[in-house]
Amino acid sequence: MIDERDDLVKFKYRILEKAFPAKDAVVFGDMYIVEGGYTKKCMDLGCESALLVDTLETPNWLDTRKANPKINFYKGDFSNTLFMKSICETFDIGVVFDILLHQAPLLNTLHLMLEKIRKRICIVQPMLVEQKLPNTLVYLPGNTETRKLYPLEKPDRDHKVFDVSEVNQSHWLWGMTTSFLTSVLMGEGFEITYSEKFGRLPNKNWFWWGCVAERRQENPSHWSRHTTTRDLYFPKDW
Repeated sequence: MIDERDDLVKFKYRILEKAFPAKDAVVFGDMYIVEGGYTKKCMDLGCESALLVDTLETPNWLDTRKANPKINFYKGDFSNTLFMKSICETFDIGVVFDILLHQAPLLNTLHLMLEKIRKRICIVQPMLVEQKLPNTLVYLPGNTETRKLYPLEKPDRDHKVFDVSEVNQSHWLWGMTTSFLTSVLMGEGFEITYSEKFGRLPNKNWFWWGCVAERRQENPSHWSRHTTTRDLYFPKDW
């Protein structure tokens, strides 16, 4: 369950509050450890309804849904095009906490999320410090700079999620800079309206960062408008 006394949780709440008011919300990957805690927070902040999208579910989350019929849950992989296209609704805000680091099809997954958002998206996750070149994205598994890229002070046998030597979507695959994510959001038609840093991780090359980005305009030259979306064909392609 979510620990509201934790400073990082307070930071995420603060970023989330910057996106309100909102009529409804979609929250991606809000099950592991927190069991829908940020989805429930959206309701506390005034949403009339909220949707959680994740591959996991727990008995506690089932109890939460039974207690509040205005909270919905779609169980599936939000990186899967066909699954995401089956979600017909759009929402005022989207919430993406700690999950972009794990997405093998990173740009496509973020695009599928943003398609569901009418107004604003909240993102919080660990980021790499800016590199010599802006818009840097680092692939972690097998990287020769493992010691510099490992987010903790030293490897921990009990926390394999931080094992940057393994190719596993449950682990960290990407290290990204804020300039990279800012540019990606811009390419998707979103402009960052608020951002904030929150301390460093044990490794000084990583820090927590959060932002709120607002949808400004559609991008008619976006790749999704000119190529076949992965796993999905359009009628004109037959």
